[in-house]
Amino acid sequence: MQAGDQGRYTVKQVAALTGVLETTLRVWERRYQVVTPTRSPGGYRLYDDDQVARLRLMAALVAEGVPASVAAKSLPPLGTAAASATEARSLADLDLVATALSLDPARLDALLAEVLERAPFEQVVDAWLLPELARLGQAWAAGEISVAHEHFVTAGVIRLLGRIFHEAPEPGTAPVLVGLAEGANHELGLLAFAACLRRAGVSVVYLGANVPVSAWLTAAETLRPRAAVIGAPLGARVRPVQELVDRLRALTPPVAVWVGGGLAGRLRGAGLLPAGVARAASEVATELRSGLPPDTHLGQTLDKMRAGA
Repeated sequence: MQAGDQGRYTVKQVAALTGVLETTLRVWERRYQVVTPTRSPGGYRLYDDDQVARLRLMAALVAEGVPASVAAKSLPPLGTAAASATEARSLADLDLVATALSLDPARLDALLAEVLERAPFEQVVDAWLLPELARLGQAWAAGEISVAHEHFVTAGVIRLLGRIFHEAPEPGTAPVLVGLAEGANHELGLLAFAACLRRAGVSVVYLGANVPVSAWLTAAETLRPRAAVIGAPLGARVRPVQELVDRLRALTPPVAVWVGGGLAGRLRGAGLLPAGVARAASEVATELRSGLPPDTHLGQTLDKMRAGA
């Protein structure tokens, strides 16, 4: 299935490519202007590759629990994705679900190596990896794959992200702590964020999943971090994450905190990461380089997002 610059995917084909219902695609178009498809002579919607990539990113964000209104605002402005359209197209034939069904470690490693040969890591994360992981979750929910298939892929992706994280240069400055609160276990998106942040020139100490408040505080008191980034995915409990935010801010000196994930909008006193892993890492790196005091940004992003939602 090929598409030209003028758009040749029908809405039915786009639904199959993205895992999004046709009715939902139309709502995203009408309500949020996520894409503006062309029309065939018969009046049917036609989508190009760039629009399909944009819809896949939107679907991945919504699958992570980001409200559709917030996810739509977090997408790159219409037209700015044209420069990366060739890279996005080049990833379309790499099927993570089919590879999961094989349970073949060599095939999985080859697929992940291939995707990184075709596009930069930051492009891969948002345009391919997270959408494919969302599609994997949908396949599991539909009974098309088993827990074994899903865990097989998760283990391979963790190996890849860990390697990329450790291959990035270590700046040697005060670190940013990155991890999840106690009871939160879905770490792939956050580990990808940690790798992007380190590749952006920020020293990162990745604490991982299900980390108790006491362990976070020990790390903060030992390392005197510049900031902390806490994942708050759907399925986590708000109370432990909120307690962690409050305790980190109560330290002397206080630790600046960002939160990201499906529950982020329910937390107080922390900056809200924008949707999109690479964009979030870039914005955190930029703010850290600006040298703002720890409390300058706290809550401001979250308040703006709430006001605009």
